[in-house]
Amino acid sequence: MVDRTGEIKGVRWARTAAITSLLGLLIAWVGPIAVIFAVGVEIHYGGFHLGSGKATVSAFEDILAVVVVGALISLISIVLYLVSFNAFRKVGPGFGGPVALLVIGLLGLLLLVVGFALILNDFFQAVSCSASGASSSCLDYSQLEGAVLAVFGGLFLSFLGWIGLVIGLYRVGKRYNSTVTKIGGILNIIPIVGLIAPVLVVIGTHQILGRLRSQPGHNP
Repeated sequence: MVDRTGEIKGVRWARTAAITSLLGLLIAWVGPIAVIFAVGVEIHYGGFHLGSGKATVSAFEDILAVVVVGALISLISIVLYLVSFNAFRKVGPGFGGPVALLVIGLLGLLLLVVGFALILNDFFQAVSCSASGASSSCLDYSQLEGAVLAVFGGLFLSFLGWIGLVIGLYRVGKRYNSTVTKIGGILNIIPIVGLIAPVLVVIGTHQILGRLRSQPGHNP
């Protein structure tokens, strides 16, 4: 017997995760550009010139805040994918590995957050220290070394989680013969097309839901 209700839950969670991922990526990628336009930070690249204001710590903090919001929403999408793959794990084989890798990836993201928080803390302390004209070193190198190690460890574990996400999405597409979902999963490998991947997953999972709901014996 196929647990159709469990399958539908898994696909729904995957679709919600993809929508959340797209939102997080849009905020993290487009948000900083919007902030630059809003505060008028001056940017020069070759013959290209934009804005007339100077880059300030305040502007940097605004851009950073937008990126952090986008990253947190993306983190929520990973948790939703984990819920989705766990639902599929209960109704069929092939999703135990992706679930385990996503858990490892979440631990890696936690390490990244801690590492970057320590680095940023050192950065702002150094800026404040330099402004005060202190003659001693403005950097705590012992803390900085620990932060860098946390970042590199987090990157490695996050990479494993990334692999789990790709495998899990591909297997969702394979399970329901959804080429669009499989392509969306594979495109997660390429950061430059990161915005396309969740769009394809949303389309693919929506199509899968339509097929599952139309099958005999299912009550919408």
